[in-house]
Amino acid sequence: MAVCLLVAVCGGWLALSKGYYLLVNSKLTDWHAKTVSVSGVTGLLNKEITALAEPYTGKSFSVKDAAALREGIAGRYPMLKNVSVSRGLLSGALNISAKHREPIAKFVLPDDSVRYIDSDSTVYSDPHPDLLKPVPFVELVGDVPDKLSPEFIGLVESTLKLNKELDFAFLQMNLKANTVKMHMPDGSIIDFGPAADLKQKAERAAQIIAFARERYPHPQVLDFQFFKHGKVFLTQTSH
Repeated sequence: MAVCLLVAVCGGWLALSKGYYLLVNSKLTDWHAKTVSVSGVTGLLNKEITALAEPYTGKSFSVKDAAALREGIAGRYPMLKNVSVSRGLLSGALNISAKHREPIAKFVLPDDSVRYIDSDSTVYSDPHPDLLKPVPFVELVGDVPDKLSPEFIGLVESTLKLNKELDFAFLQMNLKANTVKMHMPDGSIIDFGPAADLKQKAERAAQIIAFARERYPHPQVLDFQFFKHGKVFLTQTSH
């Protein structure tokens, strides 16, 4: 009796497992979206992405379709990152998630269009930037790449932490020569030279500015061309 019961239980379990396997595989090969869910973004972006996905409801939606939709969203909305598209196999939910990039600086191109830079060093456009706080202005000289150097991003982030000491008007980066200058509100200029060791240069500049602020007339120029030799030159300029 016990043996018969065990056989029956095993047989039932195998039948259920096979049935579930067939169900899941049928869902994988012929999955249909019943609902659309967008998370991570709000407002107009949420509505627009939802509208892009809604035509797929009630239709067969494969893994290939999911990849194409993800690429389409990422290409159309460069201000988004971590874009993902997934299928709820049994729920029928088409799930889309993304995250709005947070800019750390902005710049204006010759055609007056604005671009932003995030902490991943990605350069992107955004008609509705997520500006939780003001971002510094950067003047770029030369062709603008899709990404800027990690050294330059490190400089921007360092100066934001040194806001009181290095409260600059704008940064200038020459992409051809790979050099960086910082323009201060009083007309002083910090010429960092090559875009290397920028974090250390920013910290040294903050120390020199703090020391010279009450001792020497402004504007001034800080020249870092001999930084590798341990020297930074401070020169007063004419008004």
